[in-house]
Amino acid sequence: MSRTPGLAAVAQRLTGPAMGALAGQVTLAAGSLLLQVAAARALGAEGLGTYALLFSAIVVFTAVSTGLVGDSLTVLDRHEPRIRSALVLLAGVMTGAAAVLALLLGLWWDQLSAGAVAWFAAATVAFILADLTRRLLMAVHRFWQLVAVDLAGLAAAVGVVAVSWLLTEPKLAHLLAALAAGQAVAALVAWRLLPPAERTRARPRTGAVRAVLGFGGWRAMQQFVRPTSLSTARWLVLVAAGTAAVGELEAARVFVAPAMILIQGLGSFLFATYASDQHRPVAEMRARADRAAAGLLIGAVTIGAAAWALTPLLGGLISGGRFEIAPLAVLGWTAYAASCAAVLPYGSLAAVRGEAAQVLILRVVDSALSLGAVALAVLVLGADPAITPWLLGLGSFLGGLVCRQFLLADRPVGRHTGPTRSPARSAARSLP
Repeated sequence: MSRTPGLAAVAQRLTGPAMGALAGQVTLAAGSLLLQVAAARALGAEGLGTYALLFSAIVVFTAVSTGLVGDSLTVLDRHEPRIRSALVLLAGVMTGAAAVLALLLGLWWDQLSAGAVAWFAAATVAFILADLTRRLLMAVHRFWQLVAVDLAGLAAAVGVVAVSWLLTEPKLAHLLAALAAGQAVAALVAWRLLPPAERTRARPRTGAVRAVLGFGGWRAMQQFVRPTSLSTARWLVLVAAGTAAVGELEAARVFVAPAMILIQGLGSFLFATYASDQHRPVAEMRARADRAAAGLLIGAVTIGAAAWALTPLLGGLISGGRFEIAPLAVLGWTAYAASCAAVLPYGSLAAVRGEAAQVLILRVVDSALSLGAVALAVLVLGADPAITPWLLGLGSFLGGLVCRQFLLADRPVGRHTGPTRSPARSAARSLP
């Protein structure tokens, strides 16, 4: 009799929304990791470095869209006609602008072929659309359906890689084409899985753009900081040591990818649940964030330590024996993952409760501190690029501590020009 409730509780946890969010992140990351491993094995460290730099640009573009549109549709009342029309309009503007910027970046980088440039732009558009449709599924807490979405995208990406590489010599353009195809399929599947109410079309109008920008603008800038700092660190390593060094650093990051999957998957779940419970007392929500941060930190360190121990045995599977993977860099990415785990729950909670501007300032300061340390080490002192992730984690740890102690203190929030204690109600009041 006493065992049944315990087993039922375990089963409920294993099939609950948190595990669904984690499973969805696993399947999402699987496609990305597959393409990175394919680049490492087929193109070597230099080819992986080039792919990593391009993919980091896609992540930056998507991060801005996620903050501006994805976070807004999660927290604000997306069913209010004017809010919905503004979200549609901003999504279109963001997608178009990202496509143009991707084309310009590809044309500027004279090492890329015309095919690679075209597929880079297509992959950017597909990635943004897939991210926004996934965010809609998260907003209605359909986390387990993300698994189907990303498995479909993974199958499409694998199919493109297999067919193209059977017919011709592996090239960077093939990887970018696979990325574009996989994300396009994922976006279509996610759209079909949405409830009918979420697929209601809205005519783009400008009436509520200001209301959405009041919350989403801060979130977009905040989401922009971390991937941009990572991308900037890669470019610093490129200048200091070359494309191959970027590739070797990226291969080490692949080893710690399971830790980042854990953090990002549960982070998506936390943001959605914090948005649903944004009116609860701050002390209660801070305690929830404490538990989440502790669990994520332990998970990240455990996974990273296991990855470091397995590096000598499994390194050849990633690199195909074409280059060495530095254990120091694997440990460094573990430390970086731990820093993300320590800050993510507090930053998400503070943003939902109306402190997005302050979170942005913290992110800018801690990223500037980290990038300054990287620039000093690799450009001025000539240090081993493998220490880059160690330095990137420094500012993040400090930012998480400040966020918890000051932005989530027991006091009224909403003292700035961003959203107040209830971002949704603030946006509604600002409608014309």
